[in-house]
Amino acid sequence: MTLSDLSIRKPVFAWMLMVGLLVFGVIGYSRMGISQMPDVDFPNVNISVSWVGASPATMELAVADVIEDSVMSVEGIRSVTTTCQEGMSNTSVEFEIDRNVDIALQEVQTKIAQAMKRLPLDVDPPIVTKS
Repeated sequence: MTLSDLSIRKPVFAWMLMVGLLVFGVIGYSRMGISQMPDVDFPNVNISVSWVGASPATMELAVADVIEDSVMSVEGIRSVTTTCQEGMSNTSVEFEIDRNVDIALQEVQTKIAQAMKRLPLDVDPPIVTKS
């Protein structure tokens, strides 16, 4: 006996089966663990350096290139983007999505600390943040 034969002979059973499936579907949907705003840490690290009175070209040659060279040896980098303005350099390092951002931040801070001796003396210390 198939489900269609049973439903034709006993329509109340078919209705109860349908209502039961709907009720369990609504309960399952309401308890589903999906969030509209999931807690995701994107592995991005920003390095900001300021040098009062320096032109963008000077910032690029004396600061941004040194920062980029030191950061490039960190493992798992997807891209490095630098913008230089009057007296300000901002370097954004994007890591692979499976990379732990806290460990990447520590490695970048270590590399920046090692590169401090190659930066000009009157440059403010770099600010390294994760975003």
